[in-house]
Amino acid sequence: MQRRGFIRATLLVSGLLCAGGGGIYVWQQSLGAASDRFAGAVTVQVVESEFISSVNESGEIESSSNIEIKCRVKSQGREGTTILSVVPEGTVVKSGDFLCQLDDSLLRNQQVEQQIQVARDQAAVIQSQSDLATARGMLNEFEKGVAAQELAALKAELALAEEGAKRASEYLTHSQTLNRKGFITRTQLEADEFAVEKARQALDLAILKLDVYEKYTHQRTIEGFKLEIAKQEANLDAANYTLKLSQQRESEFEQQVDNCRITAPSTGTVIYANEVDRRGDASFVIEEGSNLRDGQPIFYLPDTSRMQVRATVNESKIGSVDPGQDVKISLDSAPGKVFEGKVRTVAAYPLPRRWFDAPIEYEVIVALVNPGTDVRTGLRAKIEILTQIIPSVRQAPISAVIPHAEERFVFVRKKGTIEARAIQTGSNNDRFVIIESGVEAGEEVLIDPESYRDQVEFPVAIKP
Repeated sequence: MQRRGFIRATLLVSGLLCAGGGGIYVWQQSLGAASDRFAGAVTVQVVESEFISSVNESGEIESSSNIEIKCRVKSQGREGTTILSVVPEGTVVKSGDFLCQLDDSLLRNQQVEQQIQVARDQAAVIQSQSDLATARGMLNEFEKGVAAQELAALKAELALAEEGAKRASEYLTHSQTLNRKGFITRTQLEADEFAVEKARQALDLAILKLDVYEKYTHQRTIEGFKLEIAKQEANLDAANYTLKLSQQRESEFEQQVDNCRITAPSTGTVIYANEVDRRGDASFVIEEGSNLRDGQPIFYLPDTSRMQVRATVNESKIGSVDPGQDVKISLDSAPGKVFEGKVRTVAAYPLPRRWFDAPIEYEVIVALVNPGTDVRTGLRAKIEILTQIIPSVRQAPISAVIPHAEERFVFVRKKGTIEARAIQTGSNNDRFVIIESGVEAGEEVLIDPESYRDQVEFPVAIKP
């Protein structure tokens, strides 16, 4: 039984010594200085050294500057746009370098058809402009020429009618004198009276025609010309709008053709945006012959000089994590190497739970300092966030502390005996605990006090 306890304690202390980070503790096995019941007890020495408290989590390497490049070609009722050629994944590119060529044959045909339509719409605009100019010219011609001629003709007709009426009246007066003297017959006099009446009717008609022209005909004709002008202006607006739409459509086809050739917007390493299903199997692979839908991601261009770790921290530890804290980072792909980092951001709100009763976790972003070539996107990383560093403080392994009667004790080896001594503790880092009072540096405490609980007498607490 004692041998098993000795082996267990020896392995526990060996593990603590391999963990490191809390000072060097010297342990020894009792050989005969203590009584036989403590012969297998293993002790460690309380020392005063640097204390480091940390939060250990895992995350994934990514770039803080990760440009997403999407397909910007509309499918137009097809399954998608086919990839004709693509650069190999992992290629380092600069701004403007070729990345991918999509099939643009159908778009080029549509572009030519649209160019023809634009030419037709331009001809329609020219025709509308000509029709509008003709309508405006006809109005100008009427106002400055035709209308003046028609008005002059009506006034001349009126003057002629007035002169005819005057002459007919004078001739009738002369005929009446001759009739009284018996030189002409009554029939001849009646003929002259009829001529006067006819001349008066002609005069009334001439006056009426002039009045109608000035009040109605002239204005109605002008309104007709203006209506035609308005109609031609509307036709021109419609033709211009149609042309504008056609030109926009032409520009869209031109842009779509340009979008079929994809180049790098900045420097980075080409990462394919392959899609995976819930089981982790590849559901879509970026390769020649694959069809892309509009808006589908094709590449990611991470900036390898600006790498970071995206990790999650449990709610029980997030309170000790703050931006600016130093972080040690290790990668399975680079064993033995430790990379430096700093906490960049700590999420103010927890992440959505992945399932019912899942642990509450917060996202923490750690920026790498001088990442180097070993750090690549997608790698798993282990992070150690240094939350507290005290240059010199008394400390002992957590396993050396035993609770009893609402107090904490350590078993101190002293002069061949084991003494249960109450202590006050401070922070711990899951391996070592700060001893604020109760034992001094250099004293030896049992590493596995729980195994000897029944063999050690605890002091009786003094009630106040």
